[in-house]
Amino acid sequence: MKKILDKLYWLVFVTPVAFPTLNAWGNIQVANLKQDLELISRELAGLRSEVELLRRENAQLKAVVDSVTRKSNSEKGLSSAQLVQINGRISTLDKKVLENAASQAKIQSNFNQQIQELIKQMNKGFEQISKSSVVPSPAKTFSTDYPQKGFVHKVEKGETVSSIAKKYESKVKWIIDANQIVDPTKVFVGKELFVPQK
Repeated sequence: MKKILDKLYWLVFVTPVAFPTLNAWGNIQVANLKQDLELISRELAGLRSEVELLRRENAQLKAVVDSVTRKSNSEKGLSSAQLVQINGRISTLDKKVLENAASQAKIQSNFNQQIQELIKQMNKGFEQISKSSVVPSPAKTFSTDYPQKGFVHKVEKGETVSSIAKKYESKVKWIIDANQIVDPTKVFVGKELFVPQK
């Protein structure tokens, strides 16, 4: 649980401050932590079921021992020393059951505290992420003030909008406006671009 809390602390508090570009990675890590919490919750539910089964088995065994004790006492007339020994064993079993219940309650309490702390940290992290979210820039507008004559060029390896404009004696702005290119650095090989010409 300590490792999960440390991982979450780095993810939620340190990473967005030191590396704001890693928000997507941080979101993936938060999702992974949520899955880890779900697995822990399932395991805890399984442990609760096992403890409950042990309690039931203990109660059944105690009933059987009591029944056998009564029956054998009536048939054999056990000595008081034997009865004391059997009662001592039953008493020991009762103590173990109580210790297990107390241990389970302590584990449950500790787990609940850690989960609450983790939830608080996650909520703080979500608030920070939502506050620091980048506001999308307004949609880019393109001019129609470029020559309508020209031709289509298929982008080849190593070419940029600038190199294409230089190659055909055109202007970068014309090519960007004519093809409505939002990010000129993201023109990929094979893309067909209209190259305006005077």
